[in-house]
Amino acid sequence: MCAIRASSSPVWGGDEFALFLSGQVSADRLKRFGEQLCEALRVPFSLGDTPVQISGSLGFASYPDHGTTAAQLYEFADYALYHGKRHRRGGVSVFDTNHSTQMQQDATIEIALRKADLERELSIMFQPIVDVTTGETVAFEALARWKSTHLGEVMPDQFIRIAERGGLINRLTVILLGKALAAAEEWPEDIHLSFNLSAHDLCSPDVMLQIIKLVSEANIDPRRIDLEITETALLHDINQVREAIRMLKFLGCSVSLDDFGTGYSSLSHIHALPFTKIKIDRSFVQAMNTNPASYKIIKSLLALSRDMGIDCVIEGVETEDEMRLLRQLGGNIVQGYYFSAPIHQDMIGAYLGACGLEPVRHHVLMSGT
Repeated sequence: MCAIRASSSPVWGGDEFALFLSGQVSADRLKRFGEQLCEALRVPFSLGDTPVQISGSLGFASYPDHGTTAAQLYEFADYALYHGKRHRRGGVSVFDTNHSTQMQQDATIEIALRKADLERELSIMFQPIVDVTTGETVAFEALARWKSTHLGEVMPDQFIRIAERGGLINRLTVILLGKALAAAEEWPEDIHLSFNLSAHDLCSPDVMLQIIKLVSEANIDPRRIDLEITETALLHDINQVREAIRMLKFLGCSVSLDDFGTGYSSLSHIHALPFTKIKIDRSFVQAMNTNPASYKIIKSLLALSRDMGIDCVIEGVETEDEMRLLRQLGGNIVQGYYFSAPIHQDMIGAYLGACGLEPVRHHVLMSGT
């Protein structure tokens, strides 16, 4: 069985498809067949006068190797698809023993999440966002941490992904935002808070009302709050996302498009939605020195932000060489381990009290956080 853009439910929607192949087919042949399909999907075509190019990811599971019922095959093909979309979007993934092991681990984490006292077990770390022209920290991004009573420390990329897939992310968002706002109340008034929202948050009217209530009741000027939306959110319900952005901006919050350039959105979204900032994904920064295309993409996105009069934050800056190239391109607002690892709330005062850009960077990196 092959799932193309499948979901966690066996009821397919308008953009979800399942393909059944009969006969004995090896994993290698499945991958070759899937790659041919993906290549065919990528061929540009015209819709009236509009040029269109689409892509698709495929996940395969085989009977009886991976499952003996339709529900099992669907679940495993869907997992292979989901894994492929995380690691190699637009490609093919065949379910294997590694996926089976990961599924069991994910199930354990999901059960622990459902049983957890999230108010007590969840916490926040903060990573500085720095204006390199002045050497001043202008904001902190809130980053989720979870220390499970049963599992210990769980990596954020694991539990956030599982919470989104399992329909738990809304609970996490409300708790984490409350903690982040409480922390930001203690900061100087010129320091902003950056906080990520999930697509599921934006598309839930009930959760949006809770977010609005938290922001309205917080002892912090909403103009100091920057809510980040990933490009994946734009694929869910563009009208709902637009309405959510409108409400957040009405409160006075800034709204950023996170991970820009990773392939989900088009420039039309930047024009159509009232974003105040874009964040360039770290994958481009990491490849700057080895991939000329990444360098050119960053250069183009910086130029785009200047032309549109919106801010541009560059994520994932880790080395002196990366910082040197970004300075040459005019990248002024940056975030990454070059300046600081994420730090605890109780370290922020000492961090802000350090003098000068270089002393701040060395102070924080030597803190062991």
